[in-house]
Amino acid sequence: MDCMKTFLTESKKALSNLWRYQKVCIVLGNSTCDLDSAVCALVQGLYEYLDAKPGPETYYLAVIPLMNIPRKEYRVKTEVTYFFKRYDIPPDLLTFRDEIDLKELQKSAASSLDVVLVDHHTLSEGDDFLKDSVIKVIDHRPRDPAWPWPNIDVCIETVGSCATLVAKRFLVEHLPIINSGIANLLRGPILIDTCNLSKEANRATPTDLETLKKLEDIACPIHNRDNEYDGLIQAKNDISELSLDDLLIRDVKEVTGVPIVGFPILVRKFIESPGVFDAICNFAEARKARIVFLLGMLVESDQIRRDIAIFSLSSNPDTTKYSYAGTAQRNFHKDFEKLRILIFGSSDPDLQLYDGSTFIDEHGRFEMLHVNQGNLRVSRKQIIPLVRNMMQELSDIAWIRGT
Repeated sequence: MDCMKTFLTESKKALSNLWRYQKVCIVLGNSTCDLDSAVCALVQGLYEYLDAKPGPETYYLAVIPLMNIPRKEYRVKTEVTYFFKRYDIPPDLLTFRDEIDLKELQKSAASSLDVVLVDHHTLSEGDDFLKDSVIKVIDHRPRDPAWPWPNIDVCIETVGSCATLVAKRFLVEHLPIINSGIANLLRGPILIDTCNLSKEANRATPTDLETLKKLEDIACPIHNRDNEYDGLIQAKNDISELSLDDLLIRDVKEVTGVPIVGFPILVRKFIESPGVFDAICNFAEARKARIVFLLGMLVESDQIRRDIAIFSLSSNPDTTKYSYAGTAQRNFHKDFEKLRILIFGSSDPDLQLYDGSTFIDEHGRFEMLHVNQGNLRVSRKQIIPLVRNMMQELSDIAWIRGT
């Protein structure tokens, strides 16, 4: 791991003097900063640094692997903090989104900006300004046709983990650099994203299996797969120190203005917490969103359970106060009813939803649909395109965005 720590130390030194460098390369993970995204940013950052082969100029190239969250949110990424501590990557060597001004950097006349996207290939509205600076994309999600990325280096392949694709390139281009530490670092997200190669989850592809074996041949891992995976799952599920607000921001992605929140517990368990609907309402209002999707997943040994909730703020609540109303008997808002029909009618993917329950605030502030998900193989990767298509199906987009 010495080469990684050396690289990260150099990266942090460069951060305070970026104006001196001819070229700055930002390796940007996705906005959830989960384990896959965080590891890919670090390892691909090292790859870019090695691959550039800087010339004799002292200030030719700075490579900054960027955790795409504010530093204050790092503590809620429990599996990332656990794993990085396990492999001796201290927080003070990491760079977070609020520690660098990418807009100012892009405008700089002194240096050019290159951006490498890992573990995502679509830019949010807030990051759209980076589009012309992107030189490379590595992702394992289904490809979004709205983001074709012509004339740049694009590697988009549907595999279990983006770390598989990063490792695959590293194993070809810089094999001598991959020591046991880097191999173990890449191994972790592959195990967690494939549910330890679970047949039930069906996430692992032949490419994941082949790459994992090569990494383990290098790593000679002290911890076998089961122990490594169990430790990661335990850390991911350890929410004992997290508030409701922490859980809502811990793993969130956004599509067409709709936040999609992932939990390491079932949504049904989450909504049993006192004050939970206030927390969801505040979360939605802070993001100027009327609709929020909540995705729950509980992993216990080799068993996986999933559930989904669609939460909607009312456009015309009777009051700002509410009380829990239980299972509702009245009709949803017409557009919310359309969402219910669309998600139950989905065949690509077929979520196999069952046992639906509805919750409506007695004062009309919100309404929510909760369902269990029978198709355990469908993860958020597949649900994101579904949500996007569902939003396009609705005619009143202003209602969705809360405008």
